[in-house]
Amino acid sequence: GTKKIEGICLDMSTVKEIRLNLSTFTKMPKLRFLKFYSSSFNGENKCKVSYLQDPRFAEVKYFHWHGYPLKSLPSNLSAEKLVFLKVPYSDIEQLWNGEKHYSNLNQIINATCNKLIAKTPNPTLMPHLNKLVILNLRGSKSLKSLPSGIFNLEFLTKLDLSGCSKLKRLLEISSGNINWLFLRETAIEELPSSIERLLRLGHLDLSDCKRLKSLPSSLFKLKSLGVLNLGGCSNLQRLPECLGQLSSPIILNLAKTNVERIPESIIQLFVLRYLLLSYSERIQSVSLPLARGILEDTQRSPHMDHKLAVRWQEVQENVCL
Repeated sequence: GTKKIEGICLDMSTVKEIRLNLSTFTKMPKLRFLKFYSSSFNGENKCKVSYLQDPRFAEVKYFHWHGYPLKSLPSNLSAEKLVFLKVPYSDIEQLWNGEKHYSNLNQIINATCNKLIAKTPNPTLMPHLNKLVILNLRGSKSLKSLPSGIFNLEFLTKLDLSGCSKLKRLLEISSGNINWLFLRETAIEELPSSIERLLRLGHLDLSDCKRLKSLPSSLFKLKSLGVLNLGGCSNLQRLPECLGQLSSPIILNLAKTNVERIPESIIQLFVLRYLLLSYSERIQSVSLPLARGILEDTQRSPHMDHKLAVRWQEVQENVCL
């Protein structure tokens, strides 16, 4: 490396193995952009390094290392400069050793790594992340709980906990501006009634939460909720009677649930466009005028499955955009 290097982008998809010298980055004081991708394959890390000797990462603003091989981030990585941090499928256990200033970490932390926060939750970290916009911990299978205050971050709009299979509960929520909350394939059994305080929540994904037993009645207070995805919640048997008081749902997915009855209040949902009930075999009756065209019931017609899947994907894409 030389003093002239400002960016490194390394595609390791065709590389079998690379061994980094301990002092690889010490002569790159101007390094601002670092991206290693496809460096982890089938759980095996292609990048071999035991530690990095005094790495010169003080000026780095973009740090993306797929399969980052060490247990903590470089000590000289300045959070004051950093605006993008992505370390998916890594062995990292904590963000930093010791005190750091996190105030300018203001765009994205996308840390899809199995041990982050799960092993070393650090409540003191949260106030310094107040400009965080997106927190993605998808697939963090060791994650059992979230740091207190995670929902209080003023600018946090998207929280993705999909695949956190040991996460059983959410902490009580005092406030929050989250628009997107993904809890797919978690061990959540119930939502706290305080979820009503997420007034801007527009997309709530609880699909394939096999342990989810019920929904809080306070759910109807989410006036911005446009998508409620409960597909695959096989232990869910009932819905809150007041669900029809939601004011803006476009999609309600109840496919592959054990819900026995649709609340009559659903008829009040004049903006509802898609009610998905495929393979919900225990539903006894639906008190809705089918002529309104919002009911998609594919359990009687196997030929509709593909069409439904396509329409569901289209609707999701439109809503996400």
